Amino acid sequence: MPVLAYRHVVKRFGELKVLNGVSMEVRHKEVVCLIGPSGSGKSTLLRCTNGLELIDEGEVAFEGRVLPRDWNGMRRVRQRMGMVFQKFRAVPA
Repeated sequence: MPVLAYRHVVKRFGELKVLNGVSMEVRHKEVVCLIGPSGSGKSTLLRCTNGLELIDEGEVAFEGRVLPRDWNGMRRVRQRMGMVFQKFRAVPA
């Protein structure tokens, strides 16, 4: 069973479709890198995984459970999942 599974995930910001049917699985002890040009949706996919953005279509499953599609449900999920931001400084150097 995958630890993390994306099934046909779609995310829109207004008319702009940022994620268009993303599907993939990550298994226990597997290392996966998201590689692509700036603006291709890498960070958006991670933000959807951690509930910082809600998906519009499809589903994300973590440890076999489909993630909720509401803010309160995702708050509970974040207690079991972490995220390190690319730019971690709050103030420019």
